[in-house]
Amino acid sequence: MPRRIPENRFDDLVDAATEVFIARGYRLTQMSDIAEAVGVAKGTLYGYVESKDALFTLCLFNADRTEPLRHPEQLPIPTPPPGQLGLQVKALVSSESIPRALSDAIGASRADDIRDELTGIVRAYYETLERFCRAIKLIDRCVDHPELRDIWQSVGREAPRAALVRYLESRIEAGQIRPVANLRLAARMIIEVTTTWAVHIKWDRSPEDFDPSEARENAIDFLVSALVV
Repeated sequence: MPRRIPENRFDDLVDAATEVFIARGYRLTQMSDIAEAVGVAKGTLYGYVESKDALFTLCLFNADRTEPLRHPEQLPIPTPPPGQLGLQVKALVSSESIPRALSDAIGASRADDIRDELTGIVRAYYETLERFCRAIKLIDRCVDHPELRDIWQSVGREAPRAALVRYLESRIEAGQIRPVANLRLAARMIIEVTTTWAVHIKWDRSPEDFDPSEARENAIDFLVSALVV
């Protein structure tokens, strides 16, 4: 018979644990820190998840959920086998890190409307970052997890940067984007501006009240206007 647990307890657990992992990183986070944040005894926490790794995995794949979590059939949630988390993260990041708009554009020699094309690319990237903002922040702060560092660097960072470099180079050759001194830096600036406003600003230590949709449109317009001839 499934263990009976309080309503919304897993939602509270994921939300609280996610913020603790983000604040402290993976290695420094203790189960006692999370138990305190949730408001339960440490022993109670182990009735829900078998280990810190099991809890981290639960958070990573549910941090950006849009509906309440369903109670797991098996309690405590087991620790994933070694290597499984890395494979799951690699598959997810690989499928989302390069927007379809960017892939399609790389396959064409020039744009019919360069402003419209570039706007679509930056918007698609920005909206993906927004959709996975908590998971992205969680991975970024927990690259000290032994299965995440290399994957995040290669698939999460280098792959979209390389794709943007290829795109910018082709459009500069077509005379549709102004030449820049360093293509890798230009690609990184696109990534850093969008990531700052789609993700990191939500954890700003000195937050200011602003409309997220207005910030999105301003960031997109700023980047496109800086590059289009």
